[in-house]
Amino acid sequence: MFLIRFLNWLFGWVRFYAEGGFPERLLNLAAREGIDLWGVRRKDEKLYACCPARQYHLLRSPAKRAGMRIRITKKNGVPFTIRKYKSRSGVLVGLIIFAALLNFLSQRVWIVEVRGNSKVEAKEILSVMEEFGVSVGKDITGLDVPTLQLQALEKLPDLAWCVVNLQGSVAYIDVTERIPTPELSNANRPSNIKAARDGRIVSIEVYTGQAMVQKGDAVVEGMLLVSGVVESSVGPIFRRSQAKILAETSRELKVTAPLRESRLMPSGRRILQPYLYFFTLKIPMFTDGKIEQENQLKVSERMLRANGKSLPVGVIHRSYELLEKREIIRTESEAKDLAYRLLEEKKKTELSSAEIKSAEEKGELVNGEFVLTGKYECIEDISLEEQLIVE
Repeated sequence: MFLIRFLNWLFGWVRFYAEGGFPERLLNLAAREGIDLWGVRRKDEKLYACCPARQYHLLRSPAKRAGMRIRITKKNGVPFTIRKYKSRSGVLVGLIIFAALLNFLSQRVWIVEVRGNSKVEAKEILSVMEEFGVSVGKDITGLDVPTLQLQALEKLPDLAWCVVNLQGSVAYIDVTERIPTPELSNANRPSNIKAARDGRIVSIEVYTGQAMVQKGDAVVEGMLLVSGVVESSVGPIFRRSQAKILAETSRELKVTAPLRESRLMPSGRRILQPYLYFFTLKIPMFTDGKIEQENQLKVSERMLRANGKSLPVGVIHRSYELLEKREIIRTESEAKDLAYRLLEEKKKTELSSAEIKSAEEKGELVNGEFVLTGKYECIEDISLEEQLIVE
């Protein structure tokens, strides 16, 4: 029944009425000539019915023989709709363009989201996936997802697993980050422990291996402290050396702060270049040329959102903060303060694991620079494990 109705709508059908003459004879003649009629009913002196549009003209002969006159009351179906808008060609062209555009857009990825990452940056994952065809505006019909996933894992060693799930025009990149394997003590790997720097040993705790020095001994950088070759009654035994050796060390740190220097500083001027972003198209909304001056670029995006997802339509702002060379002049006091701040930062980096027992910091002005030198007596672990190669 549905198929019949659909075909009638596709090829068109008409509703008509017939009056005068002999209605029964009209119906019999129409049936004899194969004219399909439905919805037949009689009201007062008129007979109402429907028939396919292409068969309506065939009714004229049976109606004449039955002494009846027929008139169309309603026209339905595709042919009559097209005829109605025939003079409005723009509507038809618009429908064709809309259908073509819809087909084009439905075969491409317009939203890409990364899920499941915490340590690996989403930008890094998106950059790798873009190389394999997963990015905004790319055709997804020929995408080889299994091969893509294996290739992506090779370039992203911090990921243990990844999969690309396509849902319409949205590509979800679901990832699982790799959990680093803890470094386990391997007693089968022989090693020595050498001195990381010069010093005098204040305590020594050897867990495995044979100690080659004692408390109070002076050592120099690279000197053997614990050997992985242990002598026994059956001959030498190779072991991994493990020890904690604390020593008194002397450390020296130096920083400089110039009284006069040139730096690129913000000039206070900013150039904004907005783009209208529409499905991978970047339409500039500015008339500025190329920016020759040194600058710092900041990019911000304001995309339309729907159901919590960013759509590929919006505005991209590229803000250029212009820089200019400025000469910085410091007094000796200002240079001194800067030098002490730099020295504190250096101490936090290089002496973070050391216990500082005494410190001597001295500064002086040399050739237009305030030079600050710090000498520190420390106690720190000077153990440096080195693999022992046995031939």
